[in-house]
Amino acid sequence: MNRILKLAVFALALPLPMLAHGNMDHILGTVTKIAGTTISVSTDSGVTEVLYNDKTTWEEGGKSSSASALHVGDRVVIHAMKMEGKEIAHEVRLSHPSKP
Repeated sequence: MNRILKLAVFALALPLPMLAHGNMDHILGTVTKIAGTTISVSTDSGVTEVLYNDKTTWEEGGKSSSASALHVGDRVVIHAMKMEGKEIAHEVRLSHPSKP
């Protein structure tokens, strides 16, 4: 019985990480252009343009940040939702490339 209970708990918990971002897109890549409130990100599948607004949250190194910290060449992970055919950023996590 104990084995069945463990298996049931595992089976129920398995999908939880997939729900972490709900129905948001996960965009990972390098910033190639910043124009106004649009960020162009080079990803493995091409360039994706993402819009941000005053509701977008920013994080750098585990700390709160802002759009002014973002630069071309930075690596980003963006959680965005497609609205009216455009990707709108909910959260932007950024890191600056290390210098040799």
